[in-house]
Amino acid sequence: HAIECRINAEDASKNFAPAPGSIGAYSEPTGPGVRIDSGVGPGGVVSPMYDPMVAKLIVWDADREQATARMLRALGEFEITELKTLIPFHKALLASDQWAAAETCRDLVEDKKWLKQLAFPKVEPSDSEEEEPKIERDYSVEVSGKRFEVKVIGAVLAGGGAAASNGGGRGAPKRRERSSGGAASSEELPSPLQGTVLKVAVEQGAEVEEGALICVIEAMKMENEITAHRSGKVEELTVTEGASVAAGEKIAKIV
Repeated sequence: HAIECRINAEDASKNFAPAPGSIGAYSEPTGPGVRIDSGVGPGGVVSPMYDPMVAKLIVWDADREQATARMLRALGEFEITELKTLIPFHKALLASDQWAAAETCRDLVEDKKWLKQLAFPKVEPSDSEEEEPKIERDYSVEVSGKRFEVKVIGAVLAGGGAAASNGGGRGAPKRRERSSGGAASSEELPSPLQGTVLKVAVEQGAEVEEGALICVIEAMKMENEITAHRSGKVEELTVTEGASVAAGEKIAKIV
């Protein structure tokens, strides 16, 4: 009996949305009855321009039960860091009662509540990041012929200088918001992935229900439906058809 698991760079908890990015550590499982077809390694990059497949993991054994046990062991030994993959999904599916009963498991694949349990943990800042030392520097600058005294507060850089604080200018918060999906408010709908907007299904000012289609984003040859995270009025709509959108970038504001 043989089983194949496709290790894709996708997030099952977000309806299998593509999750391109860079690979940190990478170590493949080995042993009798285990085969890997892959073309990546430590430090590799899964581009949003191509298919999200990282590797094919194939195992075989005398029967289904033993092959399942071997696959679960192989998935547990497969190490891929800094990149979201379907490894947790495969492990959960193979450990389910439906799989043990030789069912299709279609109900699990379509069960959004079950899939959300597979969400990747949020990365918390380390103690070293939280306690990063700050320094202050005073500078004299000239703007339009006028002289100003300014103070810069930031982290210590390798060369002894200071990195500018995010609060140092009016433009900084906007740049941070566009690059970080985790900073969005409960009213904002951020893009869960990087891609191209194929379709915008609503207009600014429209009333929508939770779960209503807002837009469709294409990434890695897959069309991903982005739905409203709450009911309300579309106060802002920041995407247009044919435009590119980054992961975490605001799509809409629903109030």
